[in-house]
Amino acid sequence: MNPLAVELLLAINSLFPVSPNLKEIHQAKGSVDGYQAWERQELTRVAESFGPFWDFARKDVLDLGCGLGGKTVAYAQMGAASVTGLDLRSHSLRAADEENRQHNPDPAKVRFCLSDAAAMAFADASFDVIVSVNVLEHVDDLYFTLRECKRVLRPGGVMLFHFPPFYSPWGAHLEGWINFPWPHVFFSDQTLIEAARRIEEEQRRNTAYIPTAQVKWSELNRLPELNRVTAQQFAHLLDALDLRVLRQEMLPLGYHYFARSGPFHSQILGFLRKLAWTPVARELVTTKMSWVLGHPPRQQTTTP
Repeated sequence: MNPLAVELLLAINSLFPVSPNLKEIHQAKGSVDGYQAWERQELTRVAESFGPFWDFARKDVLDLGCGLGGKTVAYAQMGAASVTGLDLRSHSLRAADEENRQHNPDPAKVRFCLSDAAAMAFADASFDVIVSVNVLEHVDDLYFTLRECKRVLRPGGVMLFHFPPFYSPWGAHLEGWINFPWPHVFFSDQTLIEAARRIEEEQRRNTAYIPTAQVKWSELNRLPELNRVTAQQFAHLLDALDLRVLRQEMLPLGYHYFARSGPFHSQILGFLRKLAWTPVARELVTTKMSWVLGHPPRQQTTTP
């Protein structure tokens, strides 16, 4: 680790005010209820990118990486026949179960499962929809997780995946400590961690956060819970697993802001969208990816 690099990072960070989206996330991490509400609000932002595939009515749904359950309960409220929330953290599932009992008029249609997504105990073809929002970048074994998703997905079903590629503006997941975009492009993990540790010592973010959002910076030597998958690498995984891409959106930096603004901002958004589809710029410009995946089409056999 270079001490001068740490000082430079801290100096740059001090020049950047906390953006509205980072403030929103920071406030959400202050309580379980607040974070569950943020999860539900996040769904309203991502739904458009999935188009007509964002439909849970009368479907058996798997929420992959359900966290505190805000999204899981929302899928049930959208008319799903059943929803299974899967997560690796037992304390998250306890909070999710409480969320379901308090806010779901029909809690019996939701169940929670403590499991590794790379080795699920469900039978083949168990679900019509597999949905995962802001999770896949944290999965250790992404290949086997996607293979399992393919196995438990019913014929004609869809996978709905929304997450950031690693080199996206906020792909380092340092919100709350680092305020400027792409810090992981310019600084090493060790420099980022040391800077975050010093910011934590000064601002005590962890004391204001719920346990699942806290980071013990002094115990780390690399950015935590990230598989560093890029957009290109994810596309290669889909090819290797013979998964069919039904819809794909590369959402550029600032797309929510520019979409709400005037004609000039619409032109900027159009330019950024084009950049997000350019192989060289895609990894940096894309802030979130939305993928709709399914089984490959059946090959028709001909009888002689």
